[in-house]
Amino acid sequence: MAVGSSAAPRSTFSQSGISWGWLLALGILMTLLGVIGLGMTYWLTVVAVFWCGVLAIVGGIAQIVDAFHHKSWKGIVWHVIIGLIYIAAGLAMVTMPVASAFWLTVFLAISLVVAGLVRIVMAFQIRGQGAVWIAVLLSGAISVALGAMVYGTVVPPGADALATSEGQLAWVRSWGWVIGLFVAIELIVEGVALISLAFAAKSAPDRQASGEVTASSG
Repeated sequence: MAVGSSAAPRSTFSQSGISWGWLLALGILMTLLGVIGLGMTYWLTVVAVFWCGVLAIVGGIAQIVDAFHHKSWKGIVWHVIIGLIYIAAGLAMVTMPVASAFWLTVFLAISLVVAGLVRIVMAFQIRGQGAVWIAVLLSGAISVALGAMVYGTVVPPGADALATSEGQLAWVRSWGWVIGLFVAIELIVEGVALISLAFAAKSAPDRQASGEVTASSG
């Protein structure tokens, strides 16, 4: 019974047709791109916002085109309005990536603070259920601290500091790394996950073969 139950999950990778070599190459590429991105987070922010804008425009156009296939639908007007909002937001991100990154960074900071406060309240609500509430409380406090730190970077300095182009550039670079850092970390995490999956897929046939030998000898 034990041998049969353990052999099934071990053969999952071998029967799925996964090419572990290509998966490993993709994981290494993603990891390298993430590591490179850590050294150019500002430009990674600009590129990420630009392509988000392109995707928003494509999504908006698709939604408007789709709306004309439902002419008898009462919600067609809202369908078109949402599509236009997507297109307008996409155009703003494509034509003004730095300004869009600023507002996205502000939104990110506020979201971190709000999420952290919610977790802190939740922690006190589950305080009587063991030590897990401390972990929830700490995660909430960390989110609030990160949100406050990010928000502190986007607060404009005094008018004197922004009077020159050098001062404006320094201010932009003081917060321009935030979105790029998140993208770089995401690339690294995804790359490591793919590498782990590739090695798991590579070793699956060996484990299955050893399991079959053990079962036959038994």
